[in-house]
Amino acid sequence: MRPPENILEVLKNEDSFLILTHSTPDGDALGSSLALKFLLRELAKKAEIFTEQPIPSQYKFLPEIEKIKNIRELPLEAFKVLILVDCNNPSRVDNDKKLVEKIERFSGIKVIIDHHIEDKRGDFNAIKWIEPEEAATGIMIYKIIKAFGINLDYAMATALYTAIIIDTGNFQFDNTSEHVLTIAAELVRAGAKPSYIYEQSFESWSLNRFNLFVNMLTNVEITPPLAVGYLRKDDFEKTGTEESDTERFVEFLRTIKDVTIAALFREIEENFFKVSLRSKGSLDVNPIARAFGGGGHKNASGYRIRSSFEEAKNKLIEVLKSNQML
Repeated sequence: MRPPENILEVLKNEDSFLILTHSTPDGDALGSSLALKFLLRELAKKAEIFTEQPIPSQYKFLPEIEKIKNIRELPLEAFKVLILVDCNNPSRVDNDKKLVEKIERFSGIKVIIDHHIEDKRGDFNAIKWIEPEEAATGIMIYKIIKAFGINLDYAMATALYTAIIIDTGNFQFDNTSEHVLTIAAELVRAGAKPSYIYEQSFESWSLNRFNLFVNMLTNVEITPPLAVGYLRKDDFEKTGTEESDTERFVEFLRTIKDVTIAALFREIEENFFKVSLRSKGSLDVNPIARAFGGGGHKNASGYRIRSSFEEAKNKLIEVLKSNQML
């Protein structure tokens, strides 16, 4: 599908762009945001990316990743256009409610480019391009670049290839299609190096991150078809790690043969958890996440909850049972 003309017109006609993505940004969020910035630069536009810091260590290899700025220093008034990339609700940008309210009050043009199921809470009044059928937001940014007739360079190709492999599990998830592989092949021709990008994205754990993973494994509860892992705030403190270091931890829980649903609870503040859900095959965990005010995809969704761990876990089990998934 060609990108909407109204979004192409905004990118063509305006001259200063603020790019934001979701909290705890992953490879799709960062790769898509960077590729969009590179496109805007080719179009002689001003564009800056702001997100949570620190940037996850596994993505430090991405071109110009060091130029991404801290969202705590966000100068909204300096830009005419705000673009949400890989999320479609300002509440997903940060946990700070005052910052989210500030973003919601942005008076310029607002644009959303995302592949998650639309979160219709609130009224952000943005120009939206939301394609849940696309495997990654990176594919949507690729289509925007192609619509402008811009030649892909190494930086764009590397950013977009990273975006795609993260959200397709290095082409292992069932969202991998001929369409996805054709685009990936073009990115390789443009300079993306698959083995290097895979190694950096999937096989570059620090020892601290590995120790955090070990801590999670000691806290796993497996009652097929459900596996639940959790990490307390002090697990992060003791291992010198960040929430971003948990990326893909929940995927390991899903690898257990008799487990069809996996959940990882991460305590960000006392009795405040971020929950990642994963499922296999036709099981759809998106309605489960939405029941708690979250969302995502069929096989990968998430939400936030304020409660004790035991209460949060029991509430999840209740909702899973009411949806006949347990």
